[in-house]
Amino acid sequence: MTIDAPGPTEVVGPAAGRNAEPIRWRTLAERAAPVLGWIITLAIAVNLGQGALGQLAESERSVGMFEAIGYPASAVLLIGVLQAVAVVLYVVPWTAFLGALLLTAYLGGAVAAHIRMEDTVAHVLTPVLYAVALWAALFLRSERIRWAVLTGR
Repeated sequence: MTIDAPGPTEVVGPAAGRNAEPIRWRTLAERAAPVLGWIITLAIAVNLGQGALGQLAESERSVGMFEAIGYPASAVLLIGVLQAVAVVLYVVPWTAFLGALLLTAYLGGAVAAHIRMEDTVAHVLTPVLYAVALWAALFLRSERIRWAVLTGR
């Protein structure tokens, strides 16, 4: 005798009418999570990628911002390369975790720079919110990351 497990859209039990909706919503959420994760990922990548391009081009704005923070103008290109590499790693699914780690480190440096400049709380919290968003996006788009976070393994 074999027992077949119910499929994701099947309803089981005497209160089938009551439980039908949550099963459908869970299936919808499981399908929507990666899509939402990719939308957030691309928004972050475009924004951080534009900043990296400005640094790679050594634009006057980028050089001025770095000098205001206290970094030499010669550091703009190097930091731009590191940021661009981290963004590319973050977008590629196989290296997304490494990219997220590198971008978190980069954003941590931005927080430290804003604190050093005694900027407003909004300027200090912006990189923190970017870091939270990039990890949330990775959680949503990667089933392996969700499994690791939710099971602790």
